[in-house]
Amino acid sequence: MAGKDSPEFDKRQLLDILTELHGLIEGRRPATPAAATEAPSKLESAVARQLRAPEGRIAPHPQLLAAIVESSSDAISSRTLDGTLLTWNRGAEKIYGYSAAEVIGTCREDLVPAAYRPELTEINRRLALGESVLDFETVRRRKDGSLVQVSLNLSPIFEDGRVARICSIARDITARKVTETALHEALLREQSRASELAAVLDAVPAAVFIAHDRECRRVTGNRAASELLDLPAGSNMSRNAGNTGPAPGFRIFRNGRELATEELPVEKAARQGVEVRGFEEEIIFEDGSIKHLIGNAKPLHDGQGTLYGAVAAFIDISERKEAEDHIRRMAHLDPLTSLPYRTLLMDRLQQALSISQRNQSRTGVLFLDLDRFKEINDRLGHHVGDQLLQEVAVRLRTVIREADTVSRLGGDEFIVVLPELHEAEDAAGVARKILNAISAEYVIAGQKLAITPSLGISIYPDHAEEAAPLLRLADKAMYEAKQSGRNTYRFYDPRSEFHVPK
Repeated sequence: MAGKDSPEFDKRQLLDILTELHGLIEGRRPATPAAATEAPSKLESAVARQLRAPEGRIAPHPQLLAAIVESSSDAISSRTLDGTLLTWNRGAEKIYGYSAAEVIGTCREDLVPAAYRPELTEINRRLALGESVLDFETVRRRKDGSLVQVSLNLSPIFEDGRVARICSIARDITARKVTETALHEALLREQSRASELAAVLDAVPAAVFIAHDRECRRVTGNRAASELLDLPAGSNMSRNAGNTGPAPGFRIFRNGRELATEELPVEKAARQGVEVRGFEEEIIFEDGSIKHLIGNAKPLHDGQGTLYGAVAAFIDISERKEAEDHIRRMAHLDPLTSLPYRTLLMDRLQQALSISQRNQSRTGVLFLDLDRFKEINDRLGHHVGDQLLQEVAVRLRTVIREADTVSRLGGDEFIVVLPELHEAEDAAGVARKILNAISAEYVIAGQKLAITPSLGISIYPDHAEEAAPLLRLADKAMYEAKQSGRNTYRFYDPRSEFHVPK
């Protein structure tokens, strides 16, 4: 870079030099020896500073300017308006391949390819009007027939008030054009790859989230992500407090606990640089709907290995969760009444016994069988029998505590587990409520029906200390109730053991 006192010559200055040089050569300005003794002109002083030569020993004006022109690597020439070449420097010989002797005095139309001659007509028109043409990029033909890309700067020279000569500077920009073309093609390839990547991301069914900074102030997603969260395409999905966009209409939970922003996978990956895999979460929307997701998150690093963001991909596993819940319900719940099956019943009973043992309380087990249910089922059909069983299940739920468990073993047999009883008589109170509830009239398929239960009761730890014996003894007590006339309850009594049918 030139300093404050050493200005660089731009193209306009060089054209001015050429114009002045041409005038000296043509004799329009005297170049006598006396000129060398005159004070240097403004132009000469600028040249002297550029060449770092003492102004007191500056060369004569024409020779100085001629040296500058001849040493330039640009093609510097002059011509008449009709194209006859008057001067041709070494830079022109190097760029175009013609020597000065070959071109001076000739009109080299072959320098301009046929396809570019219309633009030459327009350039000549402007020059004839006295306009300069600067930084005009075009193509010229070398002596060997090859093409060279050049940047032209042309300026008219006036004589008697009219344009008589044209000064021209041509710079070979082929290398620059090759670089520009390569950069442009590389940019197009990058744009194409980015477009392809965007298309791929929008095509994949997974929801992809990209954090564009470590603080996750801006998080964008693909089409699947927008649809998953019911957000417009291109939305900032950041949950960062610094996000000025609209607040998202959902909350994120894991194992029943709402997650803080820094606990989210994409946040952990972007902030801490850690990879998160197999992360399950639930998104709960304002309307109460829930979506279950599972996904991975990975930090993003630049070419120098600096962490700058993260990418995460999640898939919606809500259908799978629903299927798992359905299978679990089928395995643990009666499909007709939605009451627990034997497996879940035994688990609940074992929990109740553990609590009673720890708290030194009692647990009651009630075994319930509907009286003469088979007669109704055979006479009115299974569909009526099923509806009756469903209504019995509903009534049983209404008379027990929230901590109690009602289970259907199968057929018309039900089990009620009563944890944390203070006295055995507490179980009798529940039994009486059940008798009243079950014995009330039913209306099934437009028909009035009546049915009664028989209940047997066993108590922990009075009758047994383990789950299976308690169930078995309650079953025996239920048969004792049936033998006693039905629609009643009985506690297990070892003394009545001989009455139980084999």
